[in-house]
Amino acid sequence: MNISDSKTKILRFLWNSFPWLLVALIVIFIMIMGGLIKGKKNSLEEAKQAAIKKEAPPVRVITLTLAPSRLEDKINLPGQVEPYEDVQVKAEVPGRVVKVLVEEGQTVEKGQVLIQLDDRDYRFRLARIKANYRLAKLDYDRTIALAEKKVTSLSNLDTIEARLKDLEAQVKEAKLALSRTRITSPICCLCNEINAKKGNFVSVGDPVARIIQIDPVKVVVGVPESDVAAVFDLTQAEVIIEALEKYSVKGKKVFLSRQPRTMARLFDLELRVPNPEGRILPGMFARVELVKQVFNQALAVPLYAVISQSDEHIVFVEKEGRAESRNIELGLLIGWLVQVTSGLSPGEKVIVVGHRLLDNGQAVEVIKNVNHPSEILKP
Repeated sequence: MNISDSKTKILRFLWNSFPWLLVALIVIFIMIMGGLIKGKKNSLEEAKQAAIKKEAPPVRVITLTLAPSRLEDKINLPGQVEPYEDVQVKAEVPGRVVKVLVEEGQTVEKGQVLIQLDDRDYRFRLARIKANYRLAKLDYDRTIALAEKKVTSLSNLDTIEARLKDLEAQVKEAKLALSRTRITSPICCLCNEINAKKGNFVSVGDPVARIIQIDPVKVVVGVPESDVAAVFDLTQAEVIIEALEKYSVKGKKVFLSRQPRTMARLFDLELRVPNPEGRILPGMFARVELVKQVFNQALAVPLYAVISQSDEHIVFVEKEGRAESRNIELGLLIGWLVQVTSGLSPGEKVIVVGHRLLDNGQAVEVIKNVNHPSEILKP
């Protein structure tokens, strides 16, 4: 091969490779220029932020000093007031009503007479049985004397003795029937309704009065299936009566049903509520606050102090006159307070007002510091 052929091949190779070399040079140039532009941009951004921080005046903020406190996880359920005892008093013997001794709305004691029935037939019957009993007793005593002298048979003595015991039982039965003509209250309560009127004839089982016990009263609340486990060990709950200007009283747990009462899967919880003044009336609606869980040393901040970004939760803490952002983890939301499980420590000052105007490291001026969120609006 001569020299001219070698040169020709080299020139031909260079000519064929030229487009690729040109593309490679262009790519390298673009990458170098991109890096320079990006670096310049970052420098300009840092300079801009530094200038902003340097020139911007401190943001006026309000801070909250964190301190451990008691938090209660509660559920608020509707309930209804019922009489603690609701008894329909009924006649146990037939008879005509001769006296109504109480009025509706009157408080009655246990054993107090409510209704008096005509008892003449019962007294006559008792007197007749007593007379027969006395006669049978004399006959029995004479027969015993004769039996001791062996003048009469023992079988005759047995017959007379059996008749005497039968009459003795009839006397007790007649006395019981006579006592039942005086219809009495089985408990200390309030007479809510009188069904019997003077002159009416009542039969066995006819209702004559309705009595209710309202001191204490019973509050029944339906507990959802998901919250039943939380009330198993419950001993008391807060009961709020809306109709009585949100009157609040403690109710003692009496009973938790072991079976739901409806298809809604609600389990009845009964609370015993004192009512010495009689202000709480059956039929009133109540709100029942049940404590599910208690945190005795919890840290909490107002929900509005938390800035949520994607899956992160941030608050700003005032530290040496500057705002410092903190990533925190949240627990339970209780009212308008949210539990902070990590990211903050007792004694730190969380910015609760003015925090949405801040950047990390920005200067702040604390115009007010509070120990509880309720103090923010106080002068």
